[in-house]
Amino acid sequence: MVRSVCAGLAVVFIASGCARLHTPTGDPIALEGPAYRLVIHRQGFRYGFERPDGRVVAPPHPVSGLRFGSVEPEDAHTTEVLERAPASARLRVTTVGGKRAVVSVRLDTHTVRLRIMPEGEGPFVIDARTAALAPAYGLGDHGGYGRSTDVFGFRDDNFHNTDNGRRFVSTFTVFPAQGFGQVLFEPGRKRVAVDSTENRLGAHGVRQAALYYFVGSMKDVYRSYKVAREEAGYSDARPKPRFFDLGYEAFGSLGWNTFQQSVEEDIRRYLAEGYPLRWAVVGSGFWKGSRKQPDQGATTSFGIWDDAPEAGRNDGLPNPRYPDPEGFGRFFRERGIELYLGLRINFKALPERGGYYHPPNDGPYTPEGLARGFLRTGPDTFRVNFPAGSVYLLDGANPAAVDWFASGAARWGADGFKEDTMLGEGDQLYDDAKLNAVNLELMRRGNAVMVRNAAYAVPGDILRLEDTKYGFDQDRPVINALNYAASGASAVYTDIVAGKYLMPPLTPDQKRYFIRNALFAAVTPVMAMGLGPWRLDDDRLETAVRKAALWHHRHALYIYSAVLQSYETGFPHAMTPLPVAYPNDPVVYGLANDSTRGYAWMLGPSMLAVPAYGDDYATALSRDVYLPTGTWIDPDTGVRYEGPRLLRDYPLPDDKIPVFIGGEGVVVERHGDDLYAVVYPVGKGARYAFIWPDGKGRSTITHDGQPGSVTDLTSGQSVPGEPDVRTGALRFPIQPGRDYRVDVR
Repeated sequence: MVRSVCAGLAVVFIASGCARLHTPTGDPIALEGPAYRLVIHRQGFRYGFERPDGRVVAPPHPVSGLRFGSVEPEDAHTTEVLERAPASARLRVTTVGGKRAVVSVRLDTHTVRLRIMPEGEGPFVIDARTAALAPAYGLGDHGGYGRSTDVFGFRDDNFHNTDNGRRFVSTFTVFPAQGFGQVLFEPGRKRVAVDSTENRLGAHGVRQAALYYFVGSMKDVYRSYKVAREEAGYSDARPKPRFFDLGYEAFGSLGWNTFQQSVEEDIRRYLAEGYPLRWAVVGSGFWKGSRKQPDQGATTSFGIWDDAPEAGRNDGLPNPRYPDPEGFGRFFRERGIELYLGLRINFKALPERGGYYHPPNDGPYTPEGLARGFLRTGPDTFRVNFPAGSVYLLDGANPAAVDWFASGAARWGADGFKEDTMLGEGDQLYDDAKLNAVNLELMRRGNAVMVRNAAYAVPGDILRLEDTKYGFDQDRPVINALNYAASGASAVYTDIVAGKYLMPPLTPDQKRYFIRNALFAAVTPVMAMGLGPWRLDDDRLETAVRKAALWHHRHALYIYSAVLQSYETGFPHAMTPLPVAYPNDPVVYGLANDSTRGYAWMLGPSMLAVPAYGDDYATALSRDVYLPTGTWIDPDTGVRYEGPRLLRDYPLPDDKIPVFIGGEGVVVERHGDDLYAVVYPVGKGARYAFIWPDGKGRSTITHDGQPGSVTDLTSGQSVPGEPDVRTGALRFPIQPGRDYRVDVR
């Protein structure tokens, strides 16, 4: 069953909806869209959405749908029609206290846009709301710290980037059971409530506010949301393939204390152990100066490596730490690994402003940025996690400043960057989009970009959630990642395998954490290693970690194809929460929480990921696994199951990749330099679309659920296939730009 609220009263209902919207008094204003009707009751500007057949999508708030005012918002009282057309209107709304606003309404195929413009000088507090609606998903990082992926019950009147754990900020909320979504685009202070009182989006300290509502299928909702955010100036970047292959972060192995020899030794050992690393991040320590002194350099000391000895250093690290930057870069290039460095927009403030700017370590960039007006300086400076002391921040709204910053970053000579500004004093800035333009410019110049800070869109290749660590809440990374995906950002990186600061020798519990975290990471879009698995001192567990890493490597291009489909359509194909994938199945709404721990998602169109992960990692070797409608195959055993079905206490041991194959029934695997399609006996009438790594080549594979012979539809020739006796799957080679049909035996 799915929770919702009709006319403000909590009820339980199936996704088919409640009764028609109730019109207690007056003449309602009804605007018709192709797939919905917007009904506005004049008294209180109470608005709601319904299907053409009268089924309720979102009922009106019982008191008022609009509130606004200079200090505290007042309830709307009356509504006057100024202009009216079949799919648009201009209305004048007056509050109970006599304040007035013009509200413009525009309807498109699946989108309703409300723009609220109060009269007077402002600034204003503006809220728009329907009655309560549930269940709900999304809200970016703010949706990642509850006990469930369902954010119903959330309320925050100061919604913005407040701390390191809330860096990806989005008000987008999706209600799959109702086929409904909503967003308010505002970089500053927002007001969000998704609870039993109201379903509200608002803003504080603004001249006007614009809200978008989306009605239709889940693909309609996400496609329309993508269009809306691009129109509002929040664009995703087109991801490149490399980040979706196996990676490495020095932070997970060496923490802050990296140096050239230690990183190179780690990489050599990983490659010798058979881990096919394709990218590596060195986030810290490559700059000049003692690690124990606040005048050490930073990522904005562009191109100034710690490559020469410094007298009097006593930080316990090599002096210098990176004696051969050119050789360091060559080390990675020779091994086919891209090198990414940490990058922040923090410039150390001058000493008279409480900063530790030190020209020999920092170069000329702080004075240059100040002189050219590229840095945000006041009224106050800022405090961040690093560097020490006061800092200035780059003005990301200034195109010249963004260009200057990107040119400076290029002096590091890296292939890309892990963007990592940690601003714990968000109330000083109220600018959630401070890095969107910066990251987009880095991407435009061909860099790989791991995004940490962004508003609404992902202006980079991947989105990394806040650090994980042994001893932290291990349900949070799963909930956080799934609500990233529900927010429309499915190119998710759930952090380094085994987190940060895990120091050998490992305890038995830490070893359990390591292996279960690796199995979880393997079935997410991005996987990266940190602490070497050989530190487990357990051949069985190390073998299992390697198996997980190799599995991810083998399926990286299948995942990347789903990432590109997400980028093109807005739908979270790469990591689809089950309520989004199966919105009409009431069972899926009660699975992803820290008590049931039925965490599951579609990894691309054909894989159901079901990791036994959460705060019970130490003991969990099985799960109650829910299989939605369709045929599902355990690829390890070949056993077929017909959903919907609950598999109670299903074994998920340390050596098992936690996936089932179903959906469209086709995955793509890499073997050496060649790609193979593997077609499973599921999904009658399925049509799988694969996007090649260059983003241009496309291949479709059609099948009827019983793999037999393969025909290359482009050439008309048959293609030899290799059957799998255990699963009944058929594996065959594929080539760019060719389509294939798999016929029944």
